[in-house]
Amino acid sequence: MKKTAHQGNKSLKTVYLYFIIVFIIIFFALILKVIAIYQQSIYDPAHLFVLAVTQQKSVKEIIAFHPETPSLSILLIQDPHINYKNLAKDYGFVTDGYIETQQQINENTDPTSVLWASVMHTVSWQSNLTILDKIRLMLFVKNVSINNKNVEKISLINQTPDLNTTIATALNDQNISSENVTIQIINAANVSGLGQRLGRVLTNMGANVVDVSTSQKIQKKSTIAYFGNETYTVDRLQKFLGIPATKFTKQTIADIIIIIGTDKINTEEF
Repeated sequence: MKKTAHQGNKSLKTVYLYFIIVFIIIFFALILKVIAIYQQSIYDPAHLFVLAVTQQKSVKEIIAFHPETPSLSILLIQDPHINYKNLAKDYGFVTDGYIETQQQINENTDPTSVLWASVMHTVSWQSNLTILDKIRLMLFVKNVSINNKNVEKISLINQTPDLNTTIATALNDQNISSENVTIQIINAANVSGLGQRLGRVLTNMGANVVDVSTSQKIQKKSTIAYFGNETYTVDRLQKFLGIPATKFTKQTIADIIIIIGTDKINTEEF
């Protein structure tokens, strides 16, 4: 009898040990998953974040999250077929993230509902945001007062000077504009218009582009060079263009010089 009881206790301890081991494995797996999601996160709560909401790859609205206010600038796109991939090239928009949605978008659509629906449809709705990004953006929206939410209906096909001002205001990165670092763009790719396209994108971001020119000498590799301290503007340009910056020893026509090489001929960045 004692032997049977001893064997029963031993079996019970084995079961407890098994569950403890399984719990520890699950616990550490969850921790590793959270760390991986955090590392993949692209939302920076300290700086402007621009989100495109698309349906079947066509842009329906642009939402700019301004942390310094905090405020929201929402641009409702009235044109039916504005391809997301051509947003920067054709219209001067740079976005940090996108959400592909099946939800109807209009002036009464709450960004929170779009973000929450994207969380609930993570598998079927494409996005480059993590669940953590979406939750943090939802919390941001919740903290924005109704007076700090600005909604504008725009047509990108029929652009006007007033529309360009509206776009630049919505996409303005306060950190870039407050630094007011001067930028020169040199097109050395032997493709007409590349410099102007980049200049338009950077101006909409709030950058102070003082000169756009074309080089007679073709350069293969694009470069960024700056004079003085490495500012937020320099850091933002490196991340946006995917080009490491080098430092000048002497002041030139501008604080930052961007040379566009042939490696950027087919870029989707601008």
